[in-house]
Amino acid sequence: MRSFSDLVSEPHRFLCSALIVAFAFVGSTARSLLAQDTADVIRGRVVDDSSRALRGASITVTRGPDRLVQQTTTDSAGNYRVRFEKGTGDYLVYVADSGFASARRRVQRQTDEHELVANFTLPRAAIATLDAVKVEGRKPVRASNPIGPTQPETGSSEKWRDGVNGQVSPTVAGDLNAIAGTMSNVTMTGGGPSILGSGSESNLNTLNGMGLATGAIPRAARTETRVTGATFDPTRGGFSGANVDVRLGPGDRNYQRRNAFITLDPRSLQFTDATGRSLGALNGGARGSVGADGELIRGALTYNVALDLGHSLSEPSSLLNADEQALLNAGVAPDSVARLIAFATPLGVPLAAAGVPTNRQHNAVTWLGRLDDTRDTLATRALTTYAGITHDGAVGFGPLSAPSAASERRDRTLGAQLTIGEYVGPGRRTLNETRVALSGVRSETSPYQSLPSANVLVRSDGVTDGTDVTSLLLGGGSFLPTVESRWTLEAGNQTEWNAHGRTHRFKGLLWGRVDGLSQEGFSNGLGTYSFNSIEDFAAGHASSFSRTLTQPPRDGKVWNVATALAHNYAPSRFFSILYGARLEGDGFGSKPATNPALEQALGVRTGVAPSRLHLSPRFGFTY
Repeated sequence: MRSFSDLVSEPHRFLCSALIVAFAFVGSTARSLLAQDTADVIRGRVVDDSSRALRGASITVTRGPDRLVQQTTTDSAGNYRVRFEKGTGDYLVYVADSGFASARRRVQRQTDEHELVANFTLPRAAIATLDAVKVEGRKPVRASNPIGPTQPETGSSEKWRDGVNGQVSPTVAGDLNAIAGTMSNVTMTGGGPSILGSGSESNLNTLNGMGLATGAIPRAARTETRVTGATFDPTRGGFSGANVDVRLGPGDRNYQRRNAFITLDPRSLQFTDATGRSLGALNGGARGSVGADGELIRGALTYNVALDLGHSLSEPSSLLNADEQALLNAGVAPDSVARLIAFATPLGVPLAAAGVPTNRQHNAVTWLGRLDDTRDTLATRALTTYAGITHDGAVGFGPLSAPSAASERRDRTLGAQLTIGEYVGPGRRTLNETRVALSGVRSETSPYQSLPSANVLVRSDGVTDGTDVTSLLLGGGSFLPTVESRWTLEAGNQTEWNAHGRTHRFKGLLWGRVDGLSQEGFSNGLGTYSFNSIEDFAAGHASSFSRTLTQPPRDGKVWNVATALAHNYAPSRFFSILYGARLEGDGFGSKPATNPALEQALGVRTGVAPSRLHLSPRFGFTY
């Protein structure tokens, strides 16, 4: 009996096998497609190595093979649950938590389950030890303009008034020349302080760095004064001798201060020799000075002001009252003076007249003040004013001249400064300060008697070894009243900034100044008679007569401009370097008229005024 396999031929058996495999593949594919349409859930629990649940651990599940990502966090029990609507059965689970080592695991379906479980135990993360890192930095420092006894200028030769060395007699306190005379390396001359032999025209008086048109300030003013002989700061200039700089600061915002001084200087307490007494060297007087500073309007305005009043009196000798010793010291015999006076009176030559004082007086009023707007602590708004009025009588009194030939002098000084400063730039650390100053001085000199004068030569035998010939002055003041006016307009802008803390300090300057002068009146406008002897004077035989008939008013202007840049490098408090450059230019405001005849005769140019431009590099250090 034959089996079924025997009945089926060989080709038929191959066909049956292929059909069986095809049915199996189709069934498997169908099951796979059915599984992809079913959602998968991935869940688990996260604990630490002590089996404590980790709350808030970050769970990231990535589905394969399309890399779809879902994230969640564990609850308070450490459980998490993520659902994929279309499950593939292949997932990558990543767990991370602060302070613990992260973990990653691949989760795959084993059969046909749709809930996959992945539990994690996270160990404590190993503490990483970093190498030591040293970071240094310097806080940016706001720029400032520190000028004071505790902030000496690098490389400069200067001295601040301080201690006993800076004190002067109360009668001359506030006199800038007297203060400068207390400094070392300063020589006092008739024209003022001198450094290395320089003349008074080389000196410069300044108030807060700007020109000061007076030589005295109130004694009670709260100021600091320095005398500079040499400076390497390119932002300073205008002098080749001594610079006497007065620093008037703002009023105190916390305290109200008042001070007053009264000085009495009676002649009865002064002592001199017979010659000094005969020449009127004893000079008595009184002086009062008051000062105050503080807050005028709370939080808005401060003040620093001072007022000075002075009066002095002396009795200098003149041709009429000089004693015998004074005349002999002057080189003339007393009997010759008596003969001259006896001849002058009948001739009507005045020796004294109404309005001519018998003594010499000096009266002075001086004011100095500053107002500051303090509403903005990062801005400066300051107005500084100063004024002075002086009157000197009996100018020209002496043992060889009559009182009628003397004169009187009046001086008036006015000045004002406006300071505007503000911090600008990033962090408002760059200081920009602008100053404008205007000042004027008016001097008037008037003779007591507007009459011609007379010069009489007197020969005296036996006064000294040999024969002395002396000129005696009689009559009136031969000059007409003269008026001299001077004014100054000055402006400057200075910018300061720091780098690397205060190690590097930079300053830039733009500065300009215009000075004007005007003179009216002239000397010898009424004429002067000259006589070779007393006899010629008595006979009216003058050897000469001179007179200036006319002299036009004199006026002129000069200008000065400068720009400078300075760098101060101070790596330590024991060493600093200051260097930079200053570019200056100066010239006249007008030029004389062209003179063609002079140009043709001498072959020179006329009608031009000189001007110049020069560069001043500077370098100084302090150690």
